[in-house]
Amino acid sequence: MEQAKKKKVSFLEINWRKFFAFSAAFLIVFVAWRVISTARFSADQPTEDVSTAITSSTVNLDLHTDGSVYKNGTLIKSKISPQKNFDELRMVVYDNNGFYLDNLTINLNLPSAVADKSNPQILAIHGVDSAEASVSSPSTIAYLATGVGAASTITIVAQLPKGVINLPLWDEIVFLMSSFGSNVWLTVAIIIPLLTLIYLVLLISLHQRSQSISNPERAISSPPMALPPAVVGVLANQNIGPREIAATLIDLSLRKFIFIIDRDRGFAFGKRSFSGVLLSFERVLLSKIFRDSIKISEQEVSERFVNHLYSHKMSLFTKGIYDLATRLGYFKQNPAGMHRKYQFIGIILFFFALACFFLSFKYFPTLPYAAFLWVGMMLASIIIIIIGSRMPIRSVLGRQALSNWLAFKKYLSDPAPLPYDAKNHQKFVEYLPYAIIFQCEALWARRFAEDEFLVPDWFITDKQGLGLHDFCLSLYPVIGYVGQNLATIREPGYK
Repeated sequence: MEQAKKKKVSFLEINWRKFFAFSAAFLIVFVAWRVISTARFSADQPTEDVSTAITSSTVNLDLHTDGSVYKNGTLIKSKISPQKNFDELRMVVYDNNGFYLDNLTINLNLPSAVADKSNPQILAIHGVDSAEASVSSPSTIAYLATGVGAASTITIVAQLPKGVINLPLWDEIVFLMSSFGSNVWLTVAIIIPLLTLIYLVLLISLHQRSQSISNPERAISSPPMALPPAVVGVLANQNIGPREIAATLIDLSLRKFIFIIDRDRGFAFGKRSFSGVLLSFERVLLSKIFRDSIKISEQEVSERFVNHLYSHKMSLFTKGIYDLATRLGYFKQNPAGMHRKYQFIGIILFFFALACFFLSFKYFPTLPYAAFLWVGMMLASIIIIIIGSRMPIRSVLGRQALSNWLAFKKYLSDPAPLPYDAKNHQKFVEYLPYAIIFQCEALWARRFAEDEFLVPDWFITDKQGLGLHDFCLSLYPVIGYVGQNLATIREPGYK
């Protein structure tokens, strides 16, 4: 058997488990930073012993035309918020500072003589005897609070006439966007993923036109070349799913490597011999199912699915099929690399939108509905991951080969019954893996509905007189269940 320690080669060297782990760590750090980060501005702490002396404090603030605020010549954090008819300065000047003040005076010096037009206000909570705001000069506002407790919070407000402060263009844009209602933002959230979907569909359509596959006029009654069913599935779909796994299991049964046991209370797989010629991905699949045993029951299969969030062997199985199809010259680039490219773009865009979603609540509190924008971007990123991987990248040789296989598909899905003879008798199970790949197994079985059916020797059952219909009802659920579950435990980036 192929050694398990096989180096994983990828076009984008991403350890997906670490990627998601670091993403979770990023969210935890962000939330912690958001909780502990505060901008606190306090009044000057008095030099006297506050336990025995009556204290007072005066703070002088200078507001400049660019919206910056200085305290005793030092720039402090401030924010001017544009409103419809004025620009508002709102600052917390005393916040749970831990000492008592008998009097607190804040003098706000404005850049022009508009103090009487600025509607000054002082907001005091948590233990303040009195608070008032007044105009002390044409360009100065005085805020006075008395009996300020140790746990008090005091906020000063000035509503400045338009034109006094030269706001940055970005603030004006944010204010303009804040005037949009929820319907506008919801519409944007719908339009972004819709435009992304339309763009990708159009791009795929253009590629399909440039890589048109000739539609065969006549059916051919045998496989055009000796290819493993899973490789035919990649050629047809540029993807590996449960059907490719199920078809591989039946193909291995036909080649007498394994057998399937049908029981009333479940199923089992048995191993015959691994002495024949096996492709690397087939060896990986068999080692995943059987490990070191020669038989595995339904319960053991289910337990292995439950115990594995991801399976590296199933990732190697997928990679082996992609590599073989690429080496045969059917694709311009490895389909796995193309899938990962769109997955990488989509995941980066998703986490960027997720970060912006949380940051918008902190830095743009006036734009609560803008969260819809980032939700729409996250939906667009999911569309990129799902739809982008369908971009056609077949080579000229690949398109010609697919055209030949589509001619064989025509034969498999032809509704006309096949005449019964010894040669046709073996065709059903021989071509069944390809019928599963082309999703026409029911039509293929219907062509033999009127014939006598002999259960193949690799399907062991204790049921007597099993016909074709009953055989299909017994086989399809088994391989469908195993194929679906094995497909879901592949590592991200290998689907």
